[in-house]
Amino acid sequence: MTTYDNGDKIFSAEDGISQTVLNSDGSKKGAFTGVTRSTGGTGKYLNVHGLVREVTSFDASKNFNESHSEGEYWLEK
Repeated sequence: MTTYDNGDKIFSAEDGISQTVLNSDGSKKGAFTGVTRSTGGTGKYLNVHGLVREVTSFDASKNFNESHSEGEYWLEK
C-alpha cells in the first residue's frame, strides 16, 4: 500500500524472485526480478490498475543496490 500526503492510497501486490550466486572468487552477486500489480485505491486512485516491472542487482557486502523499473497504470471507469 502506498499512502500519499493527501491520504489517498494505492493498493498493490508484488511477486518476484531473489537469487544470489556465489562466484568462483568467493564474491556474491544478487538479483531480484519482480512485478507489482496495482489493484485499486482510495480518493482519486479509487479505480487504478497497473503493472510495474522491476529488475534489481545487489551486493550486500559492498552496500550496492541498483534498480530499473518501468510500468503503466490506468483508471477504470
